Amino acid sequence: MKGHVLITGATKGIGRACAMRFAQAGWSVTAVARTTEDLQQMQRVWAKNYPNSVLHTHAADLSDAKGVSSVPQGDYDVLLLNAAAFAPGQLLDEADLYTAMHQLNVLANHRLARRLLPGFVARQRGHLVVIGSTGTDHWKKYMTAYVATKYALRGLYLGWEAELAGSGVLTTLVAPRATLTASWENETPPPDILQPEEVAEVVFSAVTNQRTGRLLV
Repeated sequence: MKGHVLITGATKGIGRACAMRFAQAGWSVTAVARTTEDLQQMQRVWAKNYPNSVLHTHAADLSDAKGVSSVPQGDYDVLLLNAAAFAPGQLLDEADLYTAMHQLNVLANHRLARRLLPGFVARQRGHLVVIGSTGTDHWKKYMTAYVATKYALRGLYLGWEAELAGSGVLTTLVAPRATLTASWENETPPPDILQPEEVAEVVFSAVTNQRTGRLLV
């Protein structure tokens, strides 16, 4: 099975690992990320390592509605909503962490789904994959803002799942535990932390085997 996957937050962490896993299988990848330089570096990696995969790149700040509206509509087989922000902190602090994270972790996904999923429904095929978090099951101190956004995203996913039932579009929520991404740069990760490639393998397997529902990693 080969197709065309659009991945948000595609240049780092789980998004990058997913992009490479699909590329290994010869899929076309549209990588959406904020930074042009990161996308250019990804293009160099593709030219060297993935001759059987076509890479399209698009720079956009998805936390802004204009950035979402710039994402190209196309004949995608998979929409992978992965882009997210994380920062530790307390809700009672002066800095409004929740508002900042809500823009990307929730609103951006809602807007992008509204932009691209009607095309999936019209074609009566495709697969929506959303990257959630097991943090919604195991609450930890100083993660309230992040987990609250993932709760909201989980709620959106349940709505999409219900509304897309019978449309021919499959839906999957992949919920990893702590994963070694850029958010751990200044922290000591736990010994059992997931590698991004492990999450990517679950995502790829879900798509190729048409697995739906909530998958814990």
